[in-house]
Amino acid sequence: MPVDGRMPFQEIVEACQRELIREGASGEEPKYSGTINRVYSSDLPSILPERFIKKEAFFTLLADDTVGTVTVGSGTSNIIGSSTSWTTAYNDGLVRVSGADVVYRVTAAVATSLTFNDSLTWVGSSGTGLSYVLFKDRYQLPSDFSHMLADDPEDPHVIFRYSGMNKIFMAPKSEEEYEKEDSLNVGTPFGYQVKWIKEIPYLYITLAADSAEILGYSYIPQLTTLTEYTTGTITFNTTTAVVLATGTVTWTSTVSTGTNTYYIRNDADGTGSGSKWVKISTVVSNTALTLASAWAYTSGSAQTYTISEISKWPARFDDAMLYRAAAIIDPDNVNLEKWTGFYNDAVGMDRTSDVKRNQTSKFKSWPGLRSGRRL
Repeated sequence: MPVDGRMPFQEIVEACQRELIREGASGEEPKYSGTINRVYSSDLPSILPERFIKKEAFFTLLADDTVGTVTVGSGTSNIIGSSTSWTTAYNDGLVRVSGADVVYRVTAAVATSLTFNDSLTWVGSSGTGLSYVLFKDRYQLPSDFSHMLADDPEDPHVIFRYSGMNKIFMAPKSEEEYEKEDSLNVGTPFGYQVKWIKEIPYLYITLAADSAEILGYSYIPQLTTLTEYTTGTITFNTTTAVVLATGTVTWTSTVSTGTNTYYIRNDADGTGSGSKWVKISTVVSNTALTLASAWAYTSGSAQTYTISEISKWPARFDDAMLYRAAAIIDPDNVNLEKWTGFYNDAVGMDRTSDVKRNQTSKFKSWPGLRSGRRL
């Protein structure tokens, strides 16, 4: 049954197969899990607004560093600092040395050494006591990043920095615009671009910040395949602790609570809509979990269990996944109209609410209502 207003993935699978379609044949579950995942990652994104799954994140833009001086040598693989205190925060940053025509991407090996990335060497003249600028032009985005929320160059509203108590939104830039608009200089940031480097997403800033400040942004997470995990048996106690009883378990690599939300049940408490789930708070180790609340259901050792992920869509769309999958799989189409109707209700209710909100907003903006006059 739904817990905290949610139906974990495995509950949706079982409810669809056993309660709606009523298919009991063994080996058929992958068909249901695959269909539900297709609805989750393809069907719903095609009809629902991005705002339902958008996430907000923040990081601190690093100020440029010019403290001390540097020594460079022709053919060397690093820059040596004097009176510098470089930190790993500048890893993957850029350095420009006075008198040189090349900007290098570097790793801050120690407080007084910057190593060139990509096995590059210094191609300019040797020198000592030189001034420099070390700055950060790109920042790695979250591991679940898919793409930025749709943005408008003429009216940007996705990525912002603060100026006093106001948000200053930065404009999205094409690759050509980014390269032309002082992308290798420092100053006040005004634009951005997202690039994927070796399958890793980065947010590029132009101009690179000359002072530390907070930057916020909205993005769409990856809708990866929803999963369940059932290996081994475990011990349920009337506490928030769950520990392994038997079997080889790899919870630290299969249950990632950093970007996903998981629930656990004791299979002795039922399946499908009869399931009783508790949210997993943290994965302590491969063999130990901490729950968000004390276990209040069947306890004991050597219990079979299911750990299941929940959708990143809001709770009301759990029903949409259930009924859409049933409509797709229904073998004789007897209930096709019914399942489709329930699905349309699940996704259409929100559309209707949006229309009403928009109409109300427009109605409230009429001059007669603002001034209190009758029209």
